[in-house]
Amino acid sequence: MFSPRTKLKTATEFDFPYQPYNIQQQLMEALFDVLEHKKIGIFESPTGTGKSLTLTCAALRWLESHENLVRQDLLARITEIENSIQRLNEESNKSVDWISIQYEGAQQRKELCELRKLGELLQKEEERLQEMRERHTLLRKNSKHLKQTHSSSLSTFDEAKSADVLDEDEVLLDDIIQDDEEVQEQESNDFPSVQIYFCSRTHSQLSQVVREIKKTAYGKRIRCVSLASRQQLCINPQVRKLTNVALMNERCTDMTKNSDKINTVSNAKMQKLSGTKGCSFKRVQMLHQLSDAALVDITDIEDLVNEGKSTHLCPYYAARAAAKDAQIIMLPYQMLLHHRTRVQSGINLRGAVVIIDEAHNLLDTISQLYSCEISLQQLTILQQQMTGYKMKFVKRFNTSNLLRINQLIFVVKRLIKLIKPNGDGTNSNRRTLRTYDVTSEGEFFNINLKELVQFCENNRLAQKLQGFAQRQNQEPQPSENKPPVKNSAALDILKKLQQEHAERQSKSQKRQNKTKEEDLKDNVVNDSNKPRIPVSVSTLRPFLSFIDSLTESADDGRVFIDYDANAKSGTLKYLLLNPGNHFETIINEARAIVIAGGTMQPTTELTEQLFNKCPTRVQQYFYDHVVSSDAVLPFVVANGPTGRQLCFNFTQRGNQDMMTELGMILQNICNVVPAGVVCFLPSYEYLDEVYAHFERNKVLASISQKKCIFREPRGTAAVGHTVEQLLVDYSNAIKEKHGALLFSVVGGKLSEGLNFADDLGRGVIVVGMPYPNRHSPELQERMKYLDITLKPGAGNEYYENLCMKAVNQCIGRSVRHIRDYACVYLLDERYSSERIQKKLPHWISRCLQTPSKFGLVQAATAKFFKTKSS
Repeated sequence: MFSPRTKLKTATEFDFPYQPYNIQQQLMEALFDVLEHKKIGIFESPTGTGKSLTLTCAALRWLESHENLVRQDLLARITEIENSIQRLNEESNKSVDWISIQYEGAQQRKELCELRKLGELLQKEEERLQEMRERHTLLRKNSKHLKQTHSSSLSTFDEAKSADVLDEDEVLLDDIIQDDEEVQEQESNDFPSVQIYFCSRTHSQLSQVVREIKKTAYGKRIRCVSLASRQQLCINPQVRKLTNVALMNERCTDMTKNSDKINTVSNAKMQKLSGTKGCSFKRVQMLHQLSDAALVDITDIEDLVNEGKSTHLCPYYAARAAAKDAQIIMLPYQMLLHHRTRVQSGINLRGAVVIIDEAHNLLDTISQLYSCEISLQQLTILQQQMTGYKMKFVKRFNTSNLLRINQLIFVVKRLIKLIKPNGDGTNSNRRTLRTYDVTSEGEFFNINLKELVQFCENNRLAQKLQGFAQRQNQEPQPSENKPPVKNSAALDILKKLQQEHAERQSKSQKRQNKTKEEDLKDNVVNDSNKPRIPVSVSTLRPFLSFIDSLTESADDGRVFIDYDANAKSGTLKYLLLNPGNHFETIINEARAIVIAGGTMQPTTELTEQLFNKCPTRVQQYFYDHVVSSDAVLPFVVANGPTGRQLCFNFTQRGNQDMMTELGMILQNICNVVPAGVVCFLPSYEYLDEVYAHFERNKVLASISQKKCIFREPRGTAAVGHTVEQLLVDYSNAIKEKHGALLFSVVGGKLSEGLNFADDLGRGVIVVGMPYPNRHSPELQERMKYLDITLKPGAGNEYYENLCMKAVNQCIGRSVRHIRDYACVYLLDERYSSERIQKKLPHWISRCLQTPSKFGLVQAATAKFFKTKSS
């Protein structure tokens, strides 16, 4: 990576599409310095301050300035060294010490050669990009002819129909292991340009950022592309109908391999390959047309998919091809944070800028990406599948493949034995082990698990095993009139397993897990009682994820073994405790890293767990809200209307008097707060309890005279159309009936990412402090780990931070733009603590009030809204 000798001065103009607020200008200047000096920046800018657009404008301004500086400095250094070499040649003819001069000249000639090579690469890149723009402009003018060309080219070959079940040769292991998906690093002949990777939590958030970039001056000159998985970008019907992402990846890989064959063979062989199960959307010779369009015209995921459908070209591979020439790449942060996904997607972070937006849950996200779980039921099914697969092809496996298959079956059996209880009644329902304990007790410590995982991935064994199980279940049934066919060894094993399962089923029919057991039975046998290999979405993949986690450092994670001694069921779960090791690669490779969010405080766990090895690179920036201090009126409500002290901890919040006090508070607040009020409670269970209490005591009837009452649905009902309809009804009630109260849950669907701007959220109430369950084994292990690795008390600090981050997310739903205003009520005397108040957003803590009586809260609220309405 070429580094200029001079540093850029902090920019003051950023081509921001609007007149920036002071905090936006300050943030852009600070981010510019972070990128220029290769730092790690932690930025907190409240939601509603245009944070994402501010980040992109500052980063793109720095990138353009850096690229111009690189060109100028490269040319200047070439000219300078050429003049120096000429001077040394002249001195060599006159000097007696010509050896030293010749050595110095040789060093400079070597440097000049390297710089000229970089200059040539830079010139070629600029010429290639110019050709791309001209080519796209020409194709756009002839778009009608282009689509006709696409249609005619499609007649050359068609996709094979009915690709659900793989042929027998396709499910057999290859003799030569090949890795088609892994992207191997190769020496590149491209100029080493700096790229920006902009990450956010969801694709919809990224699409919104792309739309904002289009409105700026950068939209006409920047190269931007959006990366996503096949689930979002694939347009092949055969792949899209698969519900599992891993299945989609493997099916696509197989089809594109055949497509590559079709694209490269001669016309004489074309007819023979016309029935191959290839993908007609991946045509290498024409794919550049879609990748050109993605770069020249800024497109989000939806735009790229629509363009792919109209041109009949693959958006997924077009996006990957375009990424190497893009200046800014948009992607969900799970795609960047997971190492294997990053490698498979061809993401190269060396010398790049990484911006992670909405990063308030960064540590938890990394831990979740590398944690995994597998059940006893999945292991049992996997054992049946692997045994049947081995018996079917045992004579066709080579020695190496047979050894790996036997090792897989052995590890599966040992895990099944490990997860089953002894049945003597002395075992607890959970055990916590380190990774080496699992391999030692399972007696497979001498097997190289990394190689075993690599073998399965290289051979795409998960897909082949799935195809084998499907083929076994779709074989034609034997006629009753025909003599019975002698069962193979595989069928004998499966029949025995089926009979054992049937016996267990008959003994547990009256238990609560009856439905689960019957579902398993349906997978094992069909109506004719012919033994079948159970088919599930995936059995090998979670197994591979689990054994791969066993190769982690023993100090970085824990394995939990849960089982039910009666039902003979259980799970193995790996929990990652140290996300820092997996983030370290990004720190080492990236030029600069920006971590941004609306509620980043407290940031101590970020600096201690992720950046403890590079503390000097870390710079932290915290900004106020764009709204003035009189636009938000926050209260700590420590006492109720009767004077009772409020403490909604786990032991006291179920008290009838406490819930009665809460009901009076809500009635009083709803009487003085106009429009919409959102009330957040610690859990769905407590919401149910409070709601039932309010119904019995006519509290809801009293409130409904002023405001319509809505309640967040829980469980599977709390997704999709149900939540959307709830918000529509809530909004309509505020407009038509002049007020509504919405009961929600901290950490639920309504506490993050939703916008309660203006009348939707004139009042936000947080009931209690939503601490997670301290008795959770996972949380206890994480707290112990932090106490040991960081300092005593770090676990309690983490526990408290989990609570306050959830509270801050709820508070952030209230004020969303510069003209918005709202009241915030924190209902619990524990919010009076100075330690807790320091963990609130600054724009809240700067004007936080703690009245001694509830009457003062109601009076101040009435005065606040009277002032705003006048």
